[in-house]
Formats: sequence, structure tokens, C-alpha cells
Amino acid sequence: MSNWKTHDFAVKMLAWSAPRGSTLGYRCRRCGRSFQQFSAVSRGIWAVDEAGRALESTVTDQWLSDKCPRLLSAKDEEDRKRLSKRASA
Repeated sequence: MSNWKTHDFAVKMLAWSAPRGSTLGYRCRRCGRSFQQFSAVSRGIWAVDEAGRALESTVTDQWLSDKCPRLLSAKDEEDRKRLSKRASA
């Protein structure tokens, strides 16, 4: 997760529940990539679109493995349309 540190994140608490803790939202000020994470559950981090819907795990894996591209990207815009099946259900 060393590439995580290449982003310049604004972090925001989105929600809270007893079993999961806080839902934290991370949005990179440079590239616009967004992620979410539960503070109390070790589910990991997942990529989300602007509405907070989870993206396909392949998008999450790719974005987490990349260094911050430092600019908005047309490919990222296409990736944001690839919603996870659980997000669209």
C-alpha cells in the first residue's frame, strides 16, 4: 500500500454504525480517485464513484496498485462506470 501514500487525500467521515465503526471516505485532491473504508472492520479499502457506489474489485485493485496519476484521467472516468454487482443490486 505504499502507493496509497502518493495521493493527497481529503478524508471525511460518511456514516457510523456499531458493528462497522465509521465509514471513511477518501478523495484525492489531485487525481479525483475516491475510496471508502470501515474503521472497525478489516474488509479493506474499495474504490467508489462520485455517488459512493462501490466499483468492481478489478478497479479497486488497479487504483490501489497505481501511484497517484496527479491528474484527472479519461480512463478513470470509464472505470467509474464499472459498478460492483453488489453496488448495483
